[in-house]
Amino acid sequence: MLTEIMPDDQAWRGPALPASRYLLPIPADCLAELDCVLAELRAAPVPTLLLAPEHFALERCRALMAGARERLDHGPGFVILDRLPLERMRRAEAIDLYWILACMLEPPVAQEWKGTVIYDVRHDGQAYGEDTRGALTPVSLEMHTDSSMGEAPPNYLGLLTLATARSGGMSIVSSARAAHNHFLQHDPALLRRLYEPFYRDHQQYQAADAAVTNFRPVFARDDGTLRTRFNARHIVRGYEKTGRVLDAAGAEAVRLMDALLSDPANRLDLWLEPGQIQILNNRVIVHGRTAYEDHDDPERRRHLVRLWLRAGDRRQFRG
Repeated sequence: MLTEIMPDDQAWRGPALPASRYLLPIPADCLAELDCVLAELRAAPVPTLLLAPEHFALERCRALMAGARERLDHGPGFVILDRLPLERMRRAEAIDLYWILACMLEPPVAQEWKGTVIYDVRHDGQAYGEDTRGALTPVSLEMHTDSSMGEAPPNYLGLLTLATARSGGMSIVSSARAAHNHFLQHDPALLRRLYEPFYRDHQQYQAADAAVTNFRPVFARDDGTLRTRFNARHIVRGYEKTGRVLDAAGAEAVRLMDALLSDPANRLDLWLEPGQIQILNNRVIVHGRTAYEDHDDPERRRHLVRLWLRAGDRRQFRG
């Protein structure tokens, strides 16, 4: 268990975090490099999954992404790259550039058992239910880390905004480090419980023969740093599916963790604009989304493109 208080610049709290800590403008010289990439791809297209940053002259973009990596690992834990000029390119071309930039952090990996690597987050009429990922519906999303039930969650999570909803759909981010500090200072017994395992529900995008639950802690040490896996709803459903009763300390720890992360004093609500790329450190940032109302025109519907990034491991889905 981590026993030291993490610094305020990493364990930030809500709207007090200045935009300068997470907003990274894409400089003109980096955009010029990306324009050259587009020119090459227009002359000789290559499938997105085969694109690699080392195949292009991208020194300024590498410097940009090195700065992003520093903020992801040692700063607030998330960045917004501002922004790709969508008006100068087709959506598929924007995804190509996004892929190349993301690959400078870590390799993209599959996000479901069937092997989807580039994941479209948009609502095409699905109703919310156990068989449908909440991200594919317009409902609000509770505070969570991606693949909190998984064997190998992504280290980083990317979201490229291609189109916004008619109303709503704000991105919510909150610092798990700040929540950890709170428990360490005010309720270390509950913190110890969060380092012990909880049953968690497996969702339906797993392999057909996958177990219906797994058994993992909320907090863990990962090479001496914090690793967070959190989704209160999955924990509740995990105990329902096993027929077990969550102990009182575990229930209180999960309830308080969710309340801390969701508290407007601790969370940060962000409007993501077309062309912006949000990248989260999935080990220390817990995120959600407000509900939204979409456009009637399918071409104008809210559309984000998600990548999961994970180094040092095979690229299959490990849920």
